[in-house]
Amino acid sequence: MTKQMMLCLALLSFPLAGKANPETDEREAVLALMEQAFAAVASRDPDDMRAIQLAEGTSLSFRPHPNGIPGELEMRIATNEALVADDVDDGHRFTEHWTADPVVLIRGPIAVVWGEYEFHIDGKFSHCGVDSADLVKVEGNWKIANWMWTVEKEGCPTAP
Repeated sequence: MTKQMMLCLALLSFPLAGKANPETDEREAVLALMEQAFAAVASRDPDDMRAIQLAEGTSLSFRPHPNGIPGELEMRIATNEALVADDVDDGHRFTEHWTADPVVLIRGPIAVVWGEYEFHIDGKFSHCGVDSADLVKVEGNWKIANWMWTVEKEGCPTAP
């Protein structure tokens, strides 16, 4: 390749290097909101959660059946506001984190985030599962409309 061709290629790519990528920016904004959600879970402050979700949305979880029936799951469903209002800070410290890069799909004012997570209580492994969140862009800000998750004790990346 001649020096002239290399210079032309470099000059052609230069303007592109300075341009923002809207898709990347939106993905980062969506993931930042999910990190805020994890921080809100950790803070146990209901106002932290209210700030990032729609009160009218739903929270839905699937967990092992409380009677221990093999293969049976219990489904819990509530509005986001009801779940926040019912959460009592019992002094335990919660932490949640992704165990792999979540899938993010965005089109216009809606997004979906789906990823595997782990949950710890007071620094000890509690469970893992999948978080799936539906997000909407309201007045320029992403909010969680609905989310679902599984509560699993087996097959977790760092389970004891």
